[in-house]
Amino acid sequence: MNTLTNSSSNSLEIDIVRKYLSAFSQNNIHEALECIHPHAIWHIDGDSIVKTVGIIQGHKAIKKWLENFPKAFQPINFSISKLISSDNDVFVIGRFRHLVLKTNTIVDSDYIIKFTIENYKITHYQIFEDSLLLSEVHRDSSHSRKVTINETIYEWDDIGEGSPIIFLHGLFLDRTFWTNITQNLSQNRCISFDMPGHAKSGWREELDLDGIAEDIAIWMKEYCIDKATLVGHSQGAMVAMRIAVQYPDVVENLILINTSAQKEYEDRIPCWIKRENVLLSENSDRLELFKEIQNIKQTSQWLENNKIEADIELSKMMAQDPQNLAKALKAATIDRIDIRDKISKIKAKTIVLSGEMDRATPYILGEEIAKIIPNTKHKILAHATHSIPIEFPEVVLDAINNLVRDQLNRE
Repeated sequence: MNTLTNSSSNSLEIDIVRKYLSAFSQNNIHEALECIHPHAIWHIDGDSIVKTVGIIQGHKAIKKWLENFPKAFQPINFSISKLISSDNDVFVIGRFRHLVLKTNTIVDSDYIIKFTIENYKITHYQIFEDSLLLSEVHRDSSHSRKVTINETIYEWDDIGEGSPIIFLHGLFLDRTFWTNITQNLSQNRCISFDMPGHAKSGWREELDLDGIAEDIAIWMKEYCIDKATLVGHSQGAMVAMRIAVQYPDVVENLILINTSAQKEYEDRIPCWIKRENVLLSENSDRLELFKEIQNIKQTSQWLENNKIEADIELSKMMAQDPQNLAKALKAATIDRIDIRDKISKIKAKTIVLSGEMDRATPYILGEEIAKIIPNTKHKILAHATHSIPIEFPEVVLDAINNLVRDQLNRE
């Protein structure tokens, strides 16, 4: 029977592995080869487009592999969570985040490396990682990622490095809503989701805002994000508040834009039901509905002065799956519950941004949130409507940078 031990046992084998990994991290090829048997086998499965993929044997081939690695990848983070020894094998478990130099794209994956040790030399190396993702990022510079959580597809963009910021957009939008923000935060890792029911993310029966919050929290845990700044707009901010309530330890900072902690105003429910029916009907005029939504979210002057942007937004809304969008609408408006009695528990340092001219979520709703959540600042923007990240991206950037800077000072 194999005996599993932790890193305090079978210390000689584990020491060899540690010595190799240390030399590898420093690109010290001579010292790395000292840990490897002259006839060792290196086994890396995957697409041959990746320079480091293949099965090779011997010092000469492994030396070339060690030389090629930094030509293919620039390590950003390589963490080890556990070392386990079993007879002659040592298993290294962890996660990496690398820049793929071929496409200048960042990729991250969990990994397990199996080292076989004989006479205190590595005789066999095999790594288990997300080889499909590595193949994709070598063929395409897209920052798009996708996973299924609780039978629901979530798609997101993941760019940059540094402290993580997660962006959650509002109803009828998609993750490109944040582009003017994320492209100006090179010092941070920016993760922007398509919210469920929107663009390339899916939906499941009985999903609601609390369920979305739970899915995002699960995603954070599984992708090793211990804490993040959450930036939410409208529906996205409603989800962000729920994450901060249910999972306070994972939220460092909170920026809530054009949002509400109340259930939807009762007098608006019949109108939302009509909009839901338009989306569900095959013969309805969705374009007129989306134009109506635009006129609620923005002023006629802004729409007139930004015709190209408004037309692009309309085309994106028309490309959405109307069935899924109807379900998302229902969860965000018709079925939304009041959480004012819960948000006082939020620990994160919070900034609330409201538009003076916002008709969808009047600024008094933001004012109310700021009074309930401890340690919160509220800013009302003159002439702003329901699309502050589009109308005043510099204000959102300032809010993010101020919170992140304060976080660094606290640390």
